[in-house]
Amino acid sequence: MTKADTKVRTARTTILGFVTLIAVLLLGTVLYVSTDIGASEITAGKDYRVVDNARPRRAGDPIEVLEFFSYACIHCKNFDPAADEWAAEQPDDVSFRRVPATFSPVWALLSQSYLTFESAGVLEQNHTRMFRAIHDAGREFRDPQAVADYVDGRGISAEDFMREFDSPAVREAMRDADRAQRAYLISSTPQLVVAGKYVVGMEGGQRRALQVLNHLIAQERAGESTPAN
Repeated sequence: MTKADTKVRTARTTILGFVTLIAVLLLGTVLYVSTDIGASEITAGKDYRVVDNARPRRAGDPIEVLEFFSYACIHCKNFDPAADEWAAEQPDDVSFRRVPATFSPVWALLSQSYLTFESAGVLEQNHTRMFRAIHDAGREFRDPQAVADYVDGRGISAEDFMREFDSPAVREAMRDADRAQRAYLISSTPQLVVAGKYVVGMEGGQRRALQVLNHLIAQERAGESTPAN
């Protein structure tokens, strides 16, 4: 074997070793990101807030998860697909629903619009479109008629939307949403409430919030209780 051949073989060995090292590092990174390895301990007061005087969940009832959100909130738009994906993976003992926040007159209008979609059975046709209209197209909704005109023909007519918007059922749903918002001291969106006992924010990002959510659900299943800090 000539010196040239030796140099080529050495170079090939070095390159192969380098590529192998990179592959191992990448695999380790994927495993680190896709699991809870390296995640800091989940603690009350830091990762979630314990609700004062929370009512205990009755045995056999689903573990309810509420997401307080608004169409006006860009963080809610960004979290929406992840929340849907998470909810679709949950077993029968977990229920998930969104509660629209009412922090201002505009947010209240959007809240009542969401509840109208839900009551009329046209949420699937209009939910994502409302997020896109506001945050991607810069559309503003200042009154119910503006929403009615936007969703006209999307599973509901403008006239039927306005009728449902002012219905007793939707108005009662609005009062329920406002009561829940006040009871859980919701001051920003998106925020998650687990079993009526814990409030999880997004300070650590979406992935961390979902980790905390899963942790609290597992804790609730185990019948554990966590005292407030």
